Amino acid sequence: MASHRRDRGEQLWLQLPTISGAAPRRLLIFLHGAGSSPEAFAPVALAWQLKFPGATAAIVEALRPSTACAGKDWYDPSGLTDSHGERIAEAADEVARRIAALQAETGLSGADTVLIGYSQGATVAIDLARRSPGACAIVVAYAGRLARPVREGETIAPTIHLIHGELDSVVPVAHSERAFRRLQAAGADVSMDIALDETHSLGQALVNLGTTRVLQTVFRGRRPKKRFPPSSHRSETLQ
Repeated sequence: MASHRRDRGEQLWLQLPTISGAAPRRLLIFLHGAGSSPEAFAPVALAWQLKFPGATAAIVEALRPSTACAGKDWYDPSGLTDSHGERIAEAADEVARRIAALQAETGLSGADTVLIGYSQGATVAIDLARRSPGACAIVVAYAGRLARPVREGETIAPTIHLIHGELDSVVPVAHSERAFRRLQAAGADVSMDIALDETHSLGQALVNLGTTRVLQTVFRGRRPKKRFPPSSHRSETLQ
């Protein structure tokens, strides 16, 4: 693992090299949750890399010290006011700049880039897909929400996969359900999975679900779509 930093020592991202040089090259960008860090999120990134061994993985560090934990937040979560969307937009724009730097470094493009966000990171990832549509081809948003309403006539280019634990009490599943309806109405290529008995966490079962959704998108039209057993999750999709 290699840590990339600014001149003043601030960490930009933690980078994990590819596992296999023979596998298809991709760029996996991870946005950790509130109060966390790239180091704490590394096991999730490694679990994803096992499914995409030719991918370079980069866990981007959030922007501001958390008031509740030792880690960092992407934005100040206090007060769902009009400025809340602006805070998220600022975070999304900074992440887009870092993604561009990673793409220049690796020689990979937005078509080769998958953005994976969790909690606050998922909210930023969804907003980035709307603000910088060329930055990535696919977004996987675990326990996210829409930062702002979808505008009339808005075009959303990346495929977005929403995944949410049924029993999440930190970010209720209603946020993903609302996001799905609004993105679907805007004509986005969006899917939603509600994982039964899952809370506000990101373990192996949800990693498997997220990686499967990405593989289905990458190989769409080349093979039949895999169906998960009804006991594991329920989903709504727009293909």
